[in-house]
Amino acid sequence: MGATHALELRAITVDGLVEVVPYVDGRSLVDVVRRHEQACGYSPAGAYGGLVPEFFRYGDAAHQWYGRGRTPAGGHAWVLACDCHEAGCWPFEVTVAADATTVVWRDLTQPFRPEWDYSALGAFTFDRAQYDDAVRQVAHLFD
Repeated sequence: MGATHALELRAITVDGLVEVVPYVDGRSLVDVVRRHEQACGYSPAGAYGGLVPEFFRYGDAAHQWYGRGRTPAGGHAWVLACDCHEAGCWPFEVTVAADATTVVWRDLTQPFRPEWDYSALGAFTFDRAQYDDAVRQVAHLFD
């Protein structure tokens, strides 16, 4: 299953709006994905920001971060939005699988560029209790 990563969901203010940005092992997922896309020569590369709950009806945070939200559906979750703050414009998507002890993000994708390959980033496996805590920290923003 691979090494366990640490997830932090940071609420930061950008352009006067609160964004929720995932940090994996202390590194912004925005930066991780941008570096990967630049290294692959993808264009546009790294045009991402955090999720802006004020702009999109994600619903309950637990549903959103566990792949049970309204959009996208079927075990998928948008974990980054476009840097214009609109989630549906340029989202970054993962498949979320959770059990009693772990949460895994796999099948990382840019849904508007399905041919882009993120397999070099691998899957991210998180400790379930730590993941639950990270989601609780930002849950009030998704109400």
